[in-house]
Amino acid sequence: MSLRERLAWIAVGSTLIVWGYYFVAFWIDVALRQLDGGVLLTRFLICTGIAMAVMIGLAIRTGVMSRKNMESDPDELERQIEGRADRIGFRFLEWLVPAALIPCLLLTPRIAEAFPADPAGSTALIFANAVLMIVVITELIRETVHIVSFRITA
Repeated sequence: MSLRERLAWIAVGSTLIVWGYYFVAFWIDVALRQLDGGVLLTRFLICTGIAMAVMIGLAIRTGVMSRKNMESDPDELERQIEGRADRIGFRFLEWLVPAALIPCLLLTPRIAEAFPADPAGSTALIFANAVLMIVVITELIRETVHIVSFRITA
């Protein structure tokens, strides 16, 4: 398994665990109508810190254990895989943004009704987290394409 494939596995695994927890907790808060911006910001910062620490730590450990230079230029195959992953990821991004945000726009009055204490703030939090979720899903798709491409060519 190449170093870049290992790094893709690290990205997928840590993203699924950390951001999976974040979004499950967020949507539970939405369902219970208990959105609190301060709690949400704290959870976001903690999840971001954990994700960064895990990904960076495991990437360094993987690089040291494999005794390969992590800064070496990718070869032609790795460039092709990266290009394919970018094309597929950005195509998903192009489709996911309107697919998620148009329903959010249509549901804005219902969101405001569901959170009478702070309708504008709750709507903004839901929109912001929908965009964040789209970005995370897109990145998961890109990294999964990396893994599949490396597996197919191996």
